[in-house]
Amino acid sequence: MSGIFEKHYDYLLNYLEGAIQKDHLSPSIILEGSDVLTQYALALEIARRLNCIEDGNKDCRCRNCNWIRENKHPAVNTVSKIDNKTDDKMTVISEEQVKNILDTLINPSDFHRVFIFCDAQIKPPTAIEEKRLNHFRVLGFNTPQEDTEKGTWYPSGLNFGCFGDTAANSMLKSIEEPPERVTFIFLTENRNDLISTVISRSQTFIVPAFEREEYDLSFFSQVLNNYPSFSYSEAIPFSQALLKYQKDSGYTIFYILDCMQQYIKELIKSNLNNEPFVKKGYRDIEKLEEFKKMSDAFIKDNVIYENLSLYLAGK
Repeated sequence: MSGIFEKHYDYLLNYLEGAIQKDHLSPSIILEGSDVLTQYALALEIARRLNCIEDGNKDCRCRNCNWIRENKHPAVNTVSKIDNKTDDKMTVISEEQVKNILDTLINPSDFHRVFIFCDAQIKPPTAIEEKRLNHFRVLGFNTPQEDTEKGTWYPSGLNFGCFGDTAANSMLKSIEEPPERVTFIFLTENRNDLISTVISRSQTFIVPAFEREEYDLSFFSQVLNNYPSFSYSEAIPFSQALLKYQKDSGYTIFYILDCMQQYIKELIKSNLNNEPFVKKGYRDIEKLEEFKKMSDAFIKDNVIYENLSLYLAGK
């Protein structure tokens, strides 16, 4: 692996390497933190070390290491609402999808099979995401899907909206009694975004962001403090406030929408027992990605803010 990655995560890599050498690595691992792309790179590195047929050296170019770097290894699979699909439910990781994956474990394999669970989408990356993608590429890894006209494959953390109770519960027996040489890795921003029965059966590791991004949430704590009870009468004043804030602060619309997503995520963490609130929060976070794309399509910022405000008001 690139020395850049080892410099930032040497403590974690050393621990995992020791667990792999002693055959003590948990069959179910949760990676937690705000930088899910870095988690994804770490998951691929774990898979590489588990399958290396030489010495596991960071520069190893054996067949397995090369396949995993290219994201083409038959035993290392990314599982998301758009990856490893066997049905047409492109909005969730479905129970059928999980069942079909687990059915493959009936047959023995010469490889150590690794399943990386995350949320993901194809979209134009933000400036922050493009920066993280550049770090990922330096590590020598490829994403599961090639860039297309629709955008770039980019992961995000699992949540109840994309990985619900039914699909997650269908994995419990395999997590408790996994076949030999099988590892499940779940990527999350917060472990509490997974059902408690998966958390209790897994080993969790905190993965700090490669470069910490600071978000200024004070503006949204003032103008969106009644979320999600947002009325139509507040829509136009809110859109005007967003536009003024952008002009006064010098922030880009992408950064402001990123901050809004982060603000809603913080609210979700404080309301985890409120299922309707959590579901709406995740829907709104995903919807904000669509408003980012509007800017890429050269739609004026004031129009984007107006449409966002009307969306929040349910109009």
